[in-house]
Amino acid sequence: MDGLNVVISGRHTLAVLRGRSMQPSRFMQMNRRVDRMDRRGAILSMELVLVLPILMLLIFAVAEFSMLTSAQTKVSDAARTGARVLSMSGGNSTEIQQLVMEILGPNLANGCQVDVQPGQFAGDTGLVRVTVPMRNATPDLLWMTGFSVRGRSIRIEAPMVMEHRLVSEDLNRL
Repeated sequence: MDGLNVVISGRHTLAVLRGRSMQPSRFMQMNRRVDRMDRRGAILSMELVLVLPILMLLIFAVAEFSMLTSAQTKVSDAARTGARVLSMSGGNSTEIQQLVMEILGPNLANGCQVDVQPGQFAGDTGLVRVTVPMRNATPDLLWMTGFSVRGRSIRIEAPMVMEHRLVSEDLNRL
């Protein structure tokens, strides 16, 4: 296309190829091809504008729910471990709380509540309840859709039958 010159003047376009003017029908075909390509680009842009928000919403939803599921699993494991230690050793509440906080890690342990309710005697049910704010588990990616984790929490209760109580505690109660 070295010899192609296009002269635009007002409403008429004149294409000159190596000193000769192009035939109008050939010029019109080239012009139609350019119009089709412009329309294709516009259609692709419009499809992108329509599909991209839905795709981003789907990606954010998958990411947020995966993080929440992972956090729920971790909180559940921490509560069960605390209940198991409470059941086997009859340990005091502060030891159980520290153990649960260690298992949760620094992100989930920030602002969490650990309630320990030991059974009075062997055979009674002891309970470890762990409550973690959801904002510690995930960034609030879906707030714009109306699903927000603000003010919500993950709450897990782990009951366990007490197998052992300290002998000194049992003697003091009798």
